[in-house]
Amino acid sequence: MLKTFQEAILNLLGYTTLMVSDTLLKTDNNFSLDGMIAPRFHNEGDTDVIIHNITVRPGEMFNCSATIIPMSGRIPIIIKEGANSKLVCIYNTIVKKQC
Repeated sequence: MLKTFQEAILNLLGYTTLMVSDTLLKTDNNFSLDGMIAPRFHNEGDTDVIIHNITVRPGEMFNCSATIIPMSGRIPIIIKEGANSKLVCIYNTIVKKQC
């Protein structure tokens, strides 16, 4: 119900949510979560990735669960150099509706 309420308010204010994805192939010690809603990281590579001091093995996911509120802040993401690494981050964000 809260999600529907949030969507109704966004709609009244002229905003909507959009699903976005980012792909990381190398270490980012200062990865921004600004504006992300419910970011989920998928390790699609063949080596472990460390996200905010948590090891995510190949094929595993890591959720930053703020499900209805845009996040802010930065986290370290460590990807082993020279490895076949691919980390995909899928999240929602709030955007202004186009007229």
